[in-house]
Amino acid sequence: MANTYFQFKQFLIEQGNVGMKVTTDGCYFGAVFRPYSTGRILDIGAGTGLLSLMVAQRTEVNIDTLELNADAYNQAKANFNSSPWPEQLSIFHTSLQEFQAAITYDQIICNPPFFVNSQAGQSKNKNQAVHAETLSMEDLAFHASRLLKEDGEFWVMYPAAEMEQFISKAESIGFKVSEKHVLRNKEGGPVFRLIAQFRKAEVNLINTTDVFIKESDGSYSQAFSALLKDFYLHL
Repeated sequence: MANTYFQFKQFLIEQGNVGMKVTTDGCYFGAVFRPYSTGRILDIGAGTGLLSLMVAQRTEVNIDTLELNADAYNQAKANFNSSPWPEQLSIFHTSLQEFQAAITYDQIICNPPFFVNSQAGQSKNKNQAVHAETLSMEDLAFHASRLLKEDGEFWVMYPAAEMEQFISKAESIGFKVSEKHVLRNKEGGPVFRLIAQFRKAEVNLINTTDVFIKESDGSYSQAFSALLKDFYLHL
């Protein structure tokens, strides 16, 4: 039986009650994201709380997190409270569509549900975590724009095909892609995930990085290890 927890160097993720467990691509997203040292950050869709905790490890900025699923909300809240940074982390049991904030955010991050036309599985919690019925691309782009400062950054991760769709929808409401981070399972392999950074301001150059997770012998690649060494226990 798989562990109901995932131990990082500075915090523990309990994940026995949530549909979407800690994943390699989620950890990569948390490591690639560069949090500001001032301002406020919004994490859309807490899940286990992984992204918010990885961010809190590297900045003193306050982080607000949204989670619609009750089990995931309770799990993430417990993970926040047992971490070294409970004062930085606030979680709201609400959908993005219904969330009202008195402020706008300097940075927004989101690892959204992405299966649009796939058949739903048996687990209600996992369905909500990975199927886009609860958060469409249109809603995500619109409400991220609503909640983001004019000079802020919006970071999101999708599979390659879904990212193409999302970029089109985000650009239609005024977002511009300013960075792309490509993740592959192995060198030269197909794109596994794409992370994009969006801004509202004009962008002159799109910076792109391309990282693969594992070498042919099964060990982590040098680039992946460099990103995750502050988080993974055995790096």
